[in-house]
Amino acid sequence: VELSVNVRFEPNMIGENRGILKLTSPENIEYTWLLYGHSTAPQPQGPFKVGGGKPVAIEFKNPLAEKAAFIVTFDNPWFSLASKIPDTLEPGKATQLQVKFDDNAKHPPTGRMIVSCKELASWIYYLSKE
Repeated sequence: VELSVNVRFEPNMIGENRGILKLTSPENIEYTWLLYGHSTAPQPQGPFKVGGGKPVAIEFKNPLAEKAAFIVTFDNPWFSLASKIPDTLEPGKATQLQVKFDDNAKHPPTGRMIVSCKELASWIYYLSKE
């Protein structure tokens, strides 16, 4: 009997990653596959349009295999978080970062949100005023 299975392999470290997938049939026949993945440092994303008096939700996911604390900073002080980021994120858990802009036309209209953790590469999100 032919059967298809959807598999999502999400490495939790930069570089080459391997895993093993094992499936057992109803007849107790075990099938084993070697999973291989290559991951790179986070790539910049955006630009996300922020403004108009309403925060914009940007999804961020903890890609690590352990609970971790993340720090959010902005290189333009007129961009900020509308709500506090959780103290720690569970492995593989996503959260919505609510980003707002002080709608004063005199401020620079672009910036970056930088999410960092430990000695890992930072996640960069380009922002622009709506």
